[in-house]
Amino acid sequence: MCMAAHHRLKSFLYIASSLLLATGVFSWLLAHVTWRQVADLILSIHLPLLGLFFVLSISMQVVRTLRYRVVLKSVGQTPGFFRLFLVVLVRGLCVDLLPARTGELVYIYLLRVKLGVELGAATASFALAFLFDLMALAPLLAAALLLAGTGIPFSPWVLAGAGAGLLGLALLALRLLPATLRLGFRLCPPGPGRTARFRRWARHFLAATHRQIRRARARRIAAPLFGLSLGVRLLKYSALYVLLLAMLRPQGYTLATLPFPKVFLGLCAAEMAASLPVSGIAGFGAYQGAWAGVFMLLGFPAEMAKATSISHHVFTQAYGYLVGGVSVLALLLLPSVLPPRTARPDPP
Repeated sequence: MCMAAHHRLKSFLYIASSLLLATGVFSWLLAHVTWRQVADLILSIHLPLLGLFFVLSISMQVVRTLRYRVVLKSVGQTPGFFRLFLVVLVRGLCVDLLPARTGELVYIYLLRVKLGVELGAATASFALAFLFDLMALAPLLAAALLLAGTGIPFSPWVLAGAGAGLLGLALLALRLLPATLRLGFRLCPPGPGRTARFRRWARHFLAATHRQIRRARARRIAAPLFGLSLGVRLLKYSALYVLLLAMLRPQGYTLATLPFPKVFLGLCAAEMAASLPVSGIAGFGAYQGAWAGVFMLLGFPAEMAKATSISHHVFTQAYGYLVGGVSVLALLLLPSVLPPRTARPDPP
């Protein structure tokens, strides 16, 4: 009863803080721009550039699917590409809806339930793709800082240090992942008790994941994983940049007045803010605040920064919800692949 009350209190505090954050950010933004300005940016969008955004966005999801497939194939799992592609699209929908990127866990669930992928293999593909995704961001940040030059209002050394720290943490996590799984296995001893069933499941999960992580690493897939992760990041931020340019092209903005390196830094700040434990409702709140604040620091007009923080995110969210919703329906219509019955893995 006490645990249930604690859970309810935690949920209430999360919802209340998210609402407070979203309300505060939007009150600040709408004190300077109107919904009419936001709507005009969407309704007057440059259609050829919008088409390019769609091409880049779908290409990014294709490359992301290939990255997951590389890991799954290395551990003996070969789900159909189209089914895996649908799962990746649904994952994107859930990441946008749920806080602190907890929507990523839906990917593991769907791989197991709809595609019949072994639990350890599904978790290994998620963990390795996530870590290589972080690693791929570091060189892109370094390149953006070099290309942005000295016109940024904050120390490039601080940003370079943050990028190097991100790379170091990802490499350290990759190095320590097998040992961490072994430690978790030993901290869940078998035996009777109220949590015996959960401990049996946890031991199986940790042992299976550890075994598949070792198999993937033995196949030496680091180079293709890093290359595909770079491709995912480049396509993602290129798509977001093209969408912003499509919205601002009718306002007179060009490639010269909207330099990609500076925009990239603003996009990264907004994405990181949206990954915080409390980032607002359905991603609205911290994303807009970080976008507007960083874009203004980078020297862009305040009105443009505040209006696009809403219009750009509204469009990408609506697009993501549409694509994700269609993918959910497609997965529901497709018959599930029964998970193979496998023996319990040996302890790590």
